Amino acid sequence: MKSLKKIAAVVATLALTVGMTANCFAASWQSYFGVNEAWFEGAEGKLSSQSATGWTADMKTIGWGGCWGAQVKQPVKVKKGEEYTIKYTLSSSKCDKWVFVKIADKKENFAYGKWVKIKKGKSVSVNETFKATADSDTLTFGIGGEFGDRKGIDKDATKRYSYASGGAASLNDGDPTYSTTVKCTGFSFEAKSAQEQIAQTQTQIQIQQVLQEQLTIIQQAQQ
Repeated sequence: MKSLKKIAAVVATLALTVGMTANCFAASWQSYFGVNEAWFEGAEGKLSSQSATGWTADMKTIGWGGCWGAQVKQPVKVKKGEEYTIKYTLSSSKCDKWVFVKIADKKENFAYGKWVKIKKGKSVSVNETFKATADSDTLTFGIGGEFGDRKGIDKDATKRYSYASGGAASLNDGDPTYSTTVKCTGFSFEAKSAQEQIAQTQTQIQIQQVLQEQLTIIQQAQQ
């Protein structure tokens, strides 16, 4: 009987630990569309859906004010020198589209930057681990009409264009009157330490399952 109570207590403790470790809270997405805010160079549209793992942005026009003419963002905590893994899949329904993904602070100190080129009706998946080059607090997807001509206008233009392998001239979304729906799915962002915690949680779950099986055997034997 003592063994039975001891194993039951261990199972209960592990269940609580697993629950506390696995529980996480994702920030909600915030959006900005230039035309909606009376900036008529920007995109016109709305965020039609969102979840912890993605969002859908319907744009009536993509605009000509650069990628920041439409934005989808959320707060993050990033420390310089630490490693992070970011995953997402992007698609565009009606036109080829450039999207810029940035992690930076209000002073435009970049921890991460990446241009993603999406073909009409196709999707592009990104899964990469990077070392943050600065302390940062905001993750932003820039989905407005980009034509590589914002240098001297946008505060971060020179920096963000440096992430384009073909330079600013390679960034051309075709026509500012294009409409499209840009979707992000499968999104996740976590520190390397969080990944290790998840692996530890999975191990704890496996241990819990083994102990539960042993508890069941003992209970059956005592019946």
